[in-house]
Amino acid sequence: MSDETVNYGLRARSPDLLDTVPGLGKLKSACPKYIEKAEFAQKTARDFAKNEIAPRVLEIDQKCAADPAYFDWELWETANAAKLNITPIPEKMGGLGWSALDNAMLVEELTSACMGCASNITFNTFGLLGAMVECKTDIVLKIISQMVDAQRRSKPLFWSWAITEPSAGTDVEDEEAMATMRPSTHAKKIEGGYLVNGTKCFITNGSLAHYVIATIPADSAHPKESMATFFIPTTTKGFSVGRIERKCGQKASQTAELFFKDVFVPEENVWEPPGKGLRHTREILSITRGFIGIGGLGIARGALERGIRYVSRKKVKNHRLIDEEWVQMVIADMIKDINTVRCAGINFAMALDAYHVWKMFDSVPVKAGLKIVPEKILLGKSLQALAEKSMFSHAGSEFKKKFVSDEQIETFVYYGSLVKVAGTDLAVNITSRVADMVGLEGLSDQYGIEKSFRDAKVTQIYEGSNQANRIDIVKHALSKMGIKNLGVPDENKP
Repeated sequence: MSDETVNYGLRARSPDLLDTVPGLGKLKSACPKYIEKAEFAQKTARDFAKNEIAPRVLEIDQKCAADPAYFDWELWETANAAKLNITPIPEKMGGLGWSALDNAMLVEELTSACMGCASNITFNTFGLLGAMVECKTDIVLKIISQMVDAQRRSKPLFWSWAITEPSAGTDVEDEEAMATMRPSTHAKKIEGGYLVNGTKCFITNGSLAHYVIATIPADSAHPKESMATFFIPTTTKGFSVGRIERKCGQKASQTAELFFKDVFVPEENVWEPPGKGLRHTREILSITRGFIGIGGLGIARGALERGIRYVSRKKVKNHRLIDEEWVQMVIADMIKDINTVRCAGINFAMALDAYHVWKMFDSVPVKAGLKIVPEKILLGKSLQALAEKSMFSHAGSEFKKKFVSDEQIETFVYYGSLVKVAGTDLAVNITSRVADMVGLEGLSDQYGIEKSFRDAKVTQIYEGSNQANRIDIVKHALSKMGIKNLGVPDENKP
């Protein structure tokens, strides 16, 4: 039986967005362009994943196992030519102008082929995302200009977000944990900026990055009150890359140690001053956690696709393995769980478009500016120079506050955590069940099922461990119920 006869996953007819989430049909009738573009994004991403990623994933995995520093530049160049690494940037400025829903389609399709390869493409929006959270006009324009220029010249431009430290992982993402954490990084105030020292670890893209967005306290004894966000070019004196990790899964995506030794960060590269760094971190998480959950969904779907192809071909006595009822019941359960999480992920992505930072792209002033101002001026030095003036630089931040409040950020941390936990637990659960279904022979590396199994586990750990995500979920939910001060002794109780 040929692979093409199994009409599921990457080999399904596309776009099939409305087939899997039919309720979107009502939205399509009201907002046809919104859903049609998501369908186009799904088809584009699925074709790329099927034709460019899937045929080479096992070879990449083997090469990275032998050498953690190996990187498939040919695949990156193909993705870059398709602009898949600058999808959120407006079309008028050189990107694809994809919404959060469009990007959800991208993430699910690419991760179903390979989470590591998908990370090399989609995680590279961290630079733009960090800038949009900061939302100072000059910073946003500068980041977009750099990304578009690099894309057009087919020049690598990588970003990394450095949170985790040897003695503080998820602690840096939680207010209560930060109060007792022991940071291994420190930023000392000096004339004109800060001197940064210390170590970050397990940093995605750390060995490839041209720029690092780092959260570092100015007072190690009081990290919660002094956490700041720094924008650091990796060419800065004193910055260096340490070990590139040998990993169980997601080998195509490089993870590394970063060392800071008297790294000078000028004032203009202090994106958030001491005391504001946690808010910056939480706002990024309010977006990225949900997309990690959608990545978990993609891993699960890819594993099931590989499993179905295997049991459709595997002969047991005088029939196929898929003809056995117990296999059909297992597949039914997995399809049910995958589709349930897909609906949650799509709901989260549409909420980002309606209520979070993506809403800015759809606002009247931004749309009018993009329509009226020529691209040459939008990406030109004259507008950049004007934006650097204090009045204009802070205009973007003030404008964004109208869309994204502190309360809204925590609401999206909650909903993002729901999707993150559901999607990544799904990835681990589905890959395990597929492994049980196909047995030892099906776990031979030629089928890619064991790779899906290895790729899944770390999704429960990064972007905040699922335990930490559950803490955010229960705190927010119970607070809405009127139950607060969890864990605080009630001295009025007898």
